[in-house]
Amino acid sequence: MAAQLMVRVHLDWTAPGHYEAGVSLPCRVCVTATHMRDGRGEACHQSCAEDEIARELLGTGRALIADERMSAPAPLAGGSPVLAGGAR
Repeated sequence: MAAQLMVRVHLDWTAPGHYEAGVSLPCRVCVTATHMRDGRGEACHQSCAEDEIARELLGTGRALIADERMSAPAPLAGGSPVLAGGAR
């Protein structure tokens, strides 16, 4: 059975710096016009920023989760693996 990994992100953009009245610019993610601004002041919809962060977290999570069905890596050629500090 395959496992499912889900990431949900909700950003609080209630601060006035996340809205610029009268200035509509293309969103840096979807290119649709928006008055919203991200934490760096770039035009971005809140939902686009949330999706972007969720995708990054999901990718990081998948990379960190090892599949327990996979075998351990093979030992290095020439004998035992090298320990920290160069000791064998």
